[in-house]
Amino acid sequence: MDSKLRLYWVCQFLGWFTYTFIMWLLNELSGMELDFYFTSNLTITFIFGILISHTYREVILQLNWLNLKIVDLIPRVILTSILCGVAYYFLHTFVFEIIIARQKVILTTLEILQNTLNLSVIFILWSLMYFLFHFIQNYRKEEIKNLRWQALSTEVELNKLKSQLNPHFIFNSMNSIRALVDENPERSKDSITQLSNILRSSLLMGRQKVIPLSQEIQLVNDYLSIEQTRFEERLQVKYEIDENAKDHKVPPMLLQTLVENGIKHGISKLPEGGKIEIRASKEGEDLKLTIENTGNFREVKDREPGFGLLNSRQRLFLLYGEKGELHISNSEHGTVIVQVTIPANIKKIKVFKGNIETNNEDI
Repeated sequence: MDSKLRLYWVCQFLGWFTYTFIMWLLNELSGMELDFYFTSNLTITFIFGILISHTYREVILQLNWLNLKIVDLIPRVILTSILCGVAYYFLHTFVFEIIIARQKVILTTLEILQNTLNLSVIFILWSLMYFLFHFIQNYRKEEIKNLRWQALSTEVELNKLKSQLNPHFIFNSMNSIRALVDENPERSKDSITQLSNILRSSLLMGRQKVIPLSQEIQLVNDYLSIEQTRFEERLQVKYEIDENAKDHKVPPMLLQTLVENGIKHGISKLPEGGKIEIRASKEGEDLKLTIENTGNFREVKDREPGFGLLNSRQRLFLLYGEKGELHISNSEHGTVIVQVTIPANIKKIKVFKGNIETNNEDI
């Protein structure tokens, strides 16, 4: 038996058992004796309650009422609950009063109306619980669909952003090596070998959402080796990496992109060159990255920020939400400072595995 169908029958039995138990309790409190006829009455109440409400359920499923709007559903529920109340009352009266108790039944209009309305309220409450359960189920199903769509769209966006990095990185690196071909052919060969190693590493990293900072530092170090071959004494590099920060997970090529951005838009534009410093430390559970390079940052209004900053900010937001931060500013010492905050864990979107579709006929 399906789990949802099993749940339905459990609720059916528990619900009508509770109803008959309340009748028994009221009988005990009133001091009436529990005899054969009252026990028979409780038994018939329990059985007819299950049979009529189950028939009501079949009507709901056959007429596809679970997909109706609330405005269309309310009059149908009220009318059907009244019909169920009428059917319950006359069946119960016939079986108990006439067949079991063998009493002569004289029904008055007021008695019929009163008992029918009381029973109709019971079936309206039954309807409320039944439709409320399905409303919650459908809401949960839609929520799961939205979460899965959100997770999928985030994954697609991340892959798109990462796919933009490699061509951009290769283009800039090849330009650096091209400048060396005429000046120093031997060094250009070494740089090509280094570039090959970098590309191999970056392709492996591209399959992961996050990698240890130590791996990212190695990629940055290889990249800066190529740039130092090109700039020679015009490019100075300094690292200040906290040992506790090396295992912290970071988005692949995030640091490399920001370092590349600092060289391209800062140091390369200065005849005398400059210095780039890379600092990493832990602040609580967060990683604080600082890239400081010689130069001046000018933010022009009505223009989107450069590729490196835009790409980095988008990736941080997709992975960490508002907790991932990137700030850029000019210092008093003629340098540009980029500060990045990377939380310990990427944001999690809870997605239920398996088939999230539900069949209304299951319960």
